[in-house]
Amino acid sequence: MRRTLSVLMGLAFLVVDAFPLHAHSDGVFTIHEVSEKVAPKASLELQKDPTGGFNVHVVTSNFVWRPEQASKKHVAGEGHAHVYLDGRKIMRIYSEWFHLNTYQFSTRAGEQLLSIEFVGNDHAPYTIQGNPIGSEQIINVPRDEIQPDATNRDGATTLGIVSVTILLIGALFWRRFRAQKKRRVERLA
Repeated sequence: MRRTLSVLMGLAFLVVDAFPLHAHSDGVFTIHEVSEKVAPKASLELQKDPTGGFNVHVVTSNFVWRPEQASKKHVAGEGHAHVYLDGRKIMRIYSEWFHLNTYQFSTRAGEQLLSIEFVGNDHAPYTIQGNPIGSEQIINVPRDEIQPDATNRDGATTLGIVSVTILLIGALFWRRFRAQKKRRVERLA
């Protein structure tokens, strides 16, 4: 019985780990509050890539890209950016150019919000009066630039599979427990 409980607890931890919480601060509890005068500024210039997706230029001022300092101590005015597509973090960027691979990151066709958020070396967001600093733009993702199974990437399918697996394992353990109990009763009779 203890073994069964251990297995079920292990599966529960796998389920919890498979569905991380998404927040623009990546769970960081600090922010880098700055004044509007010294705040990083950005605008996005997008070019449709002929092979799919978009080439994105993040035009910045008051900001120094410091990829070699990622995950290290905060230095004012330095850092990198986090990229979000429809509110879901998809990547970090360490310079002013990146390729948005819609085949890889889009979960649906149509208009979607692409946004970048400036963060310090320590991943804490730069803010003005508590509002994240960055830039955003609506993009239109063609239907032929998403993976056929993209609609299943929202976690519902994975959650269903994990739930069914847990139920099946539980049923197998229950069946084994009942068979052992029946054998004990038969031996006593």
